[in-house]
Amino acid sequence: MILKKSGVTCLDSLCTVVLFPVVCNFAFKHVGRRMMQIAERAKSLAPEQYGSRKDHRAIDLAVNKTLTSNILHQLKRTGAICSNNTKSCYNLIGHTQASLAMQQVGVPKSFVDCLFTTLQQGVHKVHTWYGDSEATYSGTDILIPIHGIYQGNGVGPAIWAVVSSPLLELMHSKGFGFLLFAPVSKTEIRFVGYAFVDDTDLIQILDASKTSEQVWQELQRASDTREAALSSTCGAIAPEKTHWCLIDFTWHNGYWRYKTNEECPGSLHAFYIHADRKQLKHIPVSKAAETLGVHLAANSDTSAQMLHLETKVREWVDKMKAGVLTRQEMWVALQSTIWRTLLYPLPATNLSKKQCKKIMSILLQFALPTLGICHSFP
Repeated sequence: MILKKSGVTCLDSLCTVVLFPVVCNFAFKHVGRRMMQIAERAKSLAPEQYGSRKDHRAIDLAVNKTLTSNILHQLKRTGAICSNNTKSCYNLIGHTQASLAMQQVGVPKSFVDCLFTTLQQGVHKVHTWYGDSEATYSGTDILIPIHGIYQGNGVGPAIWAVVSSPLLELMHSKGFGFLLFAPVSKTEIRFVGYAFVDDTDLIQILDASKTSEQVWQELQRASDTREAALSSTCGAIAPEKTHWCLIDFTWHNGYWRYKTNEECPGSLHAFYIHADRKQLKHIPVSKAAETLGVHLAANSDTSAQMLHLETKVREWVDKMKAGVLTRQEMWVALQSTIWRTLLYPLPATNLSKKQCKKIMSILLQFALPTLGICHSFP
């Protein structure tokens, strides 16, 4: 079991990783690659699903989310977005549902049987700092086989891609999502949200005649549909990691402005896997939430992302000051660590040149002298 977040050691906050035999996991990965190639050629994967796919990056999905917010701002359209996290997505995949999804994209039944027989009858030991446990457990010891794909399974990401795609297609068939037309090509674009592995943002935008109340009620129906679809695969939404935002506008003193939560109230609910229906957190449009490693707010406010990058730079500088690196090592550290952290969110943000210079000044004041470069050199 490994930490998901630094310093958080509660058992329900840890990630359980299964270490398969090397040859076994190599075979799983091979089938996963072949399955994804076949699925891509057949176009059987939902376009909203960016996770586990070749030539699909998380930052591209964050850019799409930013562009959607910009379009709503330009058109002054009412919309609602629900950012939900799937509860232990790999560990809650039913084997029957996964088997059907894999065979649908062409995986032979013989391999499917081999894969799930291995998972159900495998003998598990718990690996700790003090060594492996003497006690073991296995699906053969209980009447109902253990389901789930397990974190660490080489074919796990591919299985989730083929299992989650029909769920997103179901949302399409129910008419949920956002329909728009490209202004130049007149191409019709319809999507129900943004999905990267288990992180899925549902979006609901109706025509301009609809009120904010009608929009969030439609989002509730969309959320209920996704929750029911997830339960059919043995999955569930994690309400404690889910929030939603209602976007609406009002004309005030000659200017358009975003409405506050008080001006357009609403409530969204979801079922917890072992509890009653819970109300989801309703965040204002001005509050940024971390999405795919980028702090995005519905009103395009970049202050949270700015603060995050400044904090990352200061932490990096403090850690570098505590060590002793040569100039060559410092250059490698600069290029491969903090520089990548600063570059990643830029496509999805609209930081100004002044803001970027402020962030870089903190970094360069330390890094340039350490590299043997005059810090005042233009």
